[in-house]
Amino acid sequence: CLIAALAVVGDEASVPILGIIWGSTVGLALAHLFAFRLAARVVGGGHVDRQDTLLAVAQLVGAGGVALVASLPVLLLPTSVEVAATRFLLVGLIAAPAYGVGRSIGATRLRSGVFAALILVFAGVIAVVKNVLAGH
Repeated sequence: CLIAALAVVGDEASVPILGIIWGSTVGLALAHLFAFRLAARVVGGGHVDRQDTLLAVAQLVGAGGVALVASLPVLLLPTSVEVAATRFLLVGLIAAPAYGVGRSIGATRLRSGVFAALILVFAGVIAVVKNVLAGH
């Protein structure tokens, strides 16, 4: 979602990039938390157990971690490259775990790289669909 949000701003955006990063992250995290807790209650017969709560907390921490890491290029790099660097970093946050999954199941470096590339293509399609549906 952050990649999709950053896709609609120019490379040298005059909009507050940190606002996009944190606003998108907090809004999406709260929406997911609401949906997750509602689904957990439906499946759990009206109760949310400890495992569900821990999973929700892990999701929030993960979202905050991604936003924090995505904020680093904005805070550390010149304005002229912050958007491109943030996009690149977010792509890495998708590709690196995908590559790691491939390697963890015994795939070769090449197969793991192909898997990571396919995941990036899929993520790109999702970002495009999101922007088309949002009218950007």
